[in-house]
Amino acid sequence: MSEHSKMQELVALRTALGFTQSRMAHEIELNLRDYQSFEWGENEIPDLYLRAIERIAMLYAVRHKNPMLVPPAMRAEALQFARMVEASI
Repeated sequence: MSEHSKMQELVALRTALGFTQSRMAHEIELNLRDYQSFEWGENEIPDLYLRAIERIAMLYAVRHKNPMLVPPAMRAEALQFARMVEASI
């Protein structure tokens, strides 16, 4: 995934959750300026932070019963996993 794609995903996830930059920074235990540097393309976004934010999106989706909060690729993977589990029962 290109750095530009990561920036777009980061902003899309944050806005889908209805979070401010400050709130998202708090959720992933960063200061606001460091978080902004990722969104603004000043620093490369470590995959660790993207995975953490995807996990936060998954938790909020379950909590709010809204699967659309989860990125499309994760929804597809979750459906595949659910089908595997269902088939093995």
